[in-house]
Amino acid sequence: MRVRFLDEQATYAAATVSECADALEEALRAGLPGEPDPARIFVDLPPGEMLLMPSRVTGTPTVKLVTIHHDADRPDPRIKGVHVVFDSVSLAPTVVMDAAALTVVRTTAVSIVALRAIAKPDCHTLVVYGAGPQARAHVDAIIAEWPIRHVNIVARRPERAEALLASARERHPDIVIDLVRTDNAASALREARIVVCATTATSALFSAADARGDVAAVAVGTHSPTCCELPSELVGRSFVVVEERESALREAGDVVCAITAGLMTPDDIAADLTEIARRSVDIPATGSRVFKSMGMAWEDAVVSARIAEGVA
Repeated sequence: MRVRFLDEQATYAAATVSECADALEEALRAGLPGEPDPARIFVDLPPGEMLLMPSRVTGTPTVKLVTIHHDADRPDPRIKGVHVVFDSVSLAPTVVMDAAALTVVRTTAVSIVALRAIAKPDCHTLVVYGAGPQARAHVDAIIAEWPIRHVNIVARRPERAEALLASARERHPDIVIDLVRTDNAASALREARIVVCATTATSALFSAADARGDVAAVAVGTHSPTCCELPSELVGRSFVVVEERESALREAGDVVCAITAGLMTPDDIAADLTEIARRSVDIPATGSRVFKSMGMAWEDAVVSARIAEGVA
């Protein structure tokens, strides 16, 4: 039995985020062939939690096993683990890859799928909350697909974001990239056409009054029904997109909190990712639009297949 192992560097290098977003859109438009995946399994650990995410929906069995540390200030990555791809006939493992890198690529690719539908093509201004790998990946991927001229990175602790700021400026020398404190971000928000929240926040990062009326906002940082990054008032007034409705009502805190506050109902979820990819729903030309991502096992399966192709 031959098993290929892809470390962090190899996982990142095998495919671009745009290529993985293309693979996700193709899979959604073609129709995922297998049975629905089981709900992810959460196991509490003293310093964090373990997640088990099996998938069979693509026809190729996969499973991701990760641990997430609760201490966001640790010097090492909060997410650690492996993602295993199995042969669909023999059921033998064929590829093992770094799960943290896969998660970053998958999460960002899913955001790009959603933003291709809900963000206007002429977006020039971007605000990203967070200073970790997800923030970096979203900055790079959005710059690759939109004519971004100005990026504001908003951080609770700016000293932790200095490395991200320096590397982003080096990769994108023709774009203005600034660092803003969380408590001083209102003016940046009022200009931002795209806002990405990639943090460990448990409550809203900003006031809905500071968001543009036509903002496309993405929240990727939490998968708890009690935690949110976006203000419920913004979610409640927006065209809301989720990956899958049932999972969103179980895990998507940004949506659940808005429902609990009486600002929307489950029926107000406007679209899921399949409908967005197939353009089978009408997206309003005006008003704000929100995408809430929790991460789905089938997404990992599709993206890991594209990554594996890149090193075949």
